[in-house]
Amino acid sequence: MSASITPKQFSADIDNIHTDILWYPYSNVNMVVVTQVGKLGNLLQARQDEFSQTYSVDVLLGRRDDPLLEVCARQLIERLALAGDRRNLLLWIALKGETSTSTIQ
Repeated sequence: MSASITPKQFSADIDNIHTDILWYPYSNVNMVVVTQVGKLGNLLQARQDEFSQTYSVDVLLGRRDDPLLEVCARQLIERLALAGDRRNLLLWIALKGETSTSTIQ
């Protein structure tokens, strides 16, 4: 018998663009998919240091020259940590066009 993970699904308008958000809360990692184009896009990993509130973000797949993607991952893992969730984060993110940093916050 296998245990299945049921994602939590949300939708929002970000800069007037429909955005789908799926959250898969696995036992050791939070996997979040944020897409405005119906595809997975870039994959980022965010981790919190065990002994401090220092966060690191790595691009595992996709564009490495877009700091907005790293800001998104950092914001999300910081908010999860403030809510008491210390699991690592895998973030799949595909944004359409120019989305501003202030909108993501």
